[in-house]
Amino acid sequence: MRYSLITLFIVVLSGCVSTKSMDILVDEKFEGPKIIAMSGTRAPWIYEIEKRLREKGFEIKRMASRNVSVEEVSPTKTEAYSEASARFVLHVDGYAPNTSMARCFGGGYRFEYINAELIDVRNNETVMHYSNSGYSENCPPLSGKIFGDISGAVSQVWK
Repeated sequence: MRYSLITLFIVVLSGCVSTKSMDILVDEKFEGPKIIAMSGTRAPWIYEIEKRLREKGFEIKRMASRNVSVEEVSPTKTEAYSEASARFVLHVDGYAPNTSMARCFGGGYRFEYINAELIDVRNNETVMHYSNSGYSENCPPLSGKIFGDISGAVSQVWK
């Protein structure tokens, strides 16, 4: 009986193992304006990430838009090219059911998966990657820190 309780306890705890993975992929931190465009499905929990980024001083653009710039190269030649309105795009992909039976009592979410990738569109490279599953903030008693982790990881890329 005693060993079966210990085994059950270990099985329950192993089900709570974190799947969090976070990588900052640049050596030097960025200077300049903290402007980020959001990309991905507009799930209701995206606002929670945006809210935390704004608290850290970021300006959030609703989508990654492009401006067309025209530049005079010589007196007889002009060049047109697309220019992004924000240098950085945060692409977020995840799945957390948004039904009354699946939401947490505190208003949080239980994620089957969530991936966030900060992309520098000027250099066409990923500068930060985050992935996890489990409970977000406001999920007592199992609350996690998913939204805070994402905003903190993005913030680590700037000086």
